[in-house]
Amino acid sequence: STDGNGHVTQHFPRSGGRASSVAPGATVLLDFSYELDDAPRWERFYLVTGDEPFPLEPVRRAARAVATAGSPSAPPPLPLDGQLDQSVFTLSKESVP
Repeated sequence: STDGNGHVTQHFPRSGGRASSVAPGATVLLDFSYELDDAPRWERFYLVTGDEPFPLEPVRRAARAVATAGSPSAPPPLPLDGQLDQSVFTLSKESVP
């Protein structure tokens, strides 16, 4: 995920260099929760999938690139290799005076 401060967080797997295998249709529960912080404007979550486990560094690099693009709105989808798919969920935040 990325946020309005330009931070990038890896959620699953929580650490490591390769994507985890998940059976099609399987439900995966994380052993932690994600708490929204005071980052302004938005939080954007990316679910990146592929037919085979893939290296995560190119995904992290793409997330860092769009997170720091400087746009006041949510960043665009990740520029990824054509072998990977992504689903994107953006949570918009209201400004608090």
